Amino acid sequence: MNSELDLISIELYQDPGGDMLVKPSNGKLFLLDERKREFIVPMKSLIKNDYQKAWQGCCEWNHKSKPNAIKFDFLNVRRFCKCNFQKYDGRLDIDENGTLHFEFTDCPLRGECKYEGVICSPEFSNSLTENDKSILKMIVYKQMTADQIALNLDRSINTINNRRKTILEKTGCKTISQLVAYCYEHNLR
Repeated sequence: MNSELDLISIELYQDPGGDMLVKPSNGKLFLLDERKREFIVPMKSLIKNDYQKAWQGCCEWNHKSKPNAIKFDFLNVRRFCKCNFQKYDGRLDIDENGTLHFEFTDCPLRGECKYEGVICSPEFSNSLTENDKSILKMIVYKQMTADQIALNLDRSINTINNRRKTILEKTGCKTISQLVAYCYEHNLR
């Protein structure tokens, strides 16, 4: 059984007390706390892979909690969410394709925070991670389908399709033929 949460169709928002609430479109509203590993682990992976500078900024922000890995991951994911998803606005923050839709947040530190534009409204990382390269090699050299890759890596098909979409965005490719050319041009073996 795959314990990974598919990060699709989710609304995130902050309550008046400052807590982050998570509302999956197919599930029950829950408070984001360090026990919600089924949300924190895949969200951490998504942030680290797709918004690397934002993840680094979150890690710097919460550096004092680093000795407690579970708390550290929770605080980093929560910081990212607080800086990008504050309002319950009826628009999904993570849509059915796994795409993040950031909100302009009302932050009292706007104009003063050294992480403005780093954690909030983060830049999409266009460099391929080791995970991206591994999936890319399976697609190009082993000619594996998304189903085969998902089975091979013990991930959901949605996760693999989202990674493939991200790889295409990061490489600027639109087709598998372009991905093949990209791999040869960049010596990815």
